[in-house]
Amino acid sequence: MFWTPAFMIVALFIPVSVMLVAIPFLSRETVSFGISVSEESYHGPQLRRMRKQYAWISGTIYALLLLGCLYSLMNVGEQGQATVLSIYITAVIVCSAAMNFIFYLRMKKTKASLPVSGQQSGKIAIDTRFRSKKITMSNRWFILHIAVMLVSAILAFVYYDRFPATIAMKYDWHGEVTRTADKSLRTVLGPNLMQLVMIILFMFMNRMILKSKQQIHPDHPELSARRNALFRLRWSMFNVVSGMIITLLLSFIQLNMRYGLPGNVVFPITLLMPAIVILMALFLSFSTGQGGRRIGRPSGGTSNTAVNDDRFWKLGFVYYNPNDPAMFVEKRMGIGWTINFARPAAWMIFAGILLLIFAAGFFAG
Repeated sequence: MFWTPAFMIVALFIPVSVMLVAIPFLSRETVSFGISVSEESYHGPQLRRMRKQYAWISGTIYALLLLGCLYSLMNVGEQGQATVLSIYITAVIVCSAAMNFIFYLRMKKTKASLPVSGQQSGKIAIDTRFRSKKITMSNRWFILHIAVMLVSAILAFVYYDRFPATIAMKYDWHGEVTRTADKSLRTVLGPNLMQLVMIILFMFMNRMILKSKQQIHPDHPELSARRNALFRLRWSMFNVVSGMIITLLLSFIQLNMRYGLPGNVVFPITLLMPAIVILMALFLSFSTGQGGRRIGRPSGGTSNTAVNDDRFWKLGFVYYNPNDPAMFVEKRMGIGWTINFARPAAWMIFAGILLLIFAAGFFAG
């Protein structure tokens, strides 16, 4: 079946490719490919030309990968379709990383030729009232997610004897079962464990949005603070909504374990719900930009950089600053936040998240 995986690519991976192409257009106006610049230089012809080159080259690469994937899907058997999709996803990730690295190195050389004003050390602005504003949704909203998880778990436990002796765990493109597992509390309650892990992760991300370091432009601090507050609030709302969508999806998967719903019902729902999350992320990325830079009217270019701390950003995306007490900071490439890898607690958090995911996957599988 060709159309099923093809539709999945269109619904899931084309929006992701569009977001990858748009990365340099969504960053702050004081950052270009992971390197700090002035707004004046960012809007100058040289850096505009680099952004257009990035978009054309990466867009062409992703389009060729997509065509190659679709062609391969038409010419391989069903057993090979999963392999083709895996290769396609891996190729997109590798190409994205390579493009960002190449243009980071180009930008590093280009910065030396920019006007002196574009290489100043920059200034830092702090809004002491920033934390008093509503910048995130409360984690109490996740009580709703927990309630859905508990109801699903209680119903699964109460009606455990009504689950089939052999539970379907994996399907092919036709909706036919390709892997099963014997009924046990581990398999029946596995989706609830995954729900718990995902809720914990979404709550952690919401906390990270709240506690991340201020980054306010010194030349127009009030506008910058207002934009950044809206930026955090919108992504926090997205965090809560997408968390509920994933929680409901896992409850649906558990429901399917019990009733064995037809494949033509299961596949559209399991595809539609992640697609909604991706499309929401795409819309938010374009409507807000990193730090809220695309909210409202342009602020107008200035000659100063907000802060010139390139030495702390390894390859433009890994933040390592032992002198910065902040645990969470905005990304320089892409939309969102990252951690300060110079803080030992950051490594513990990173390792803990990975351990939690792997442990949940092991016990739920």
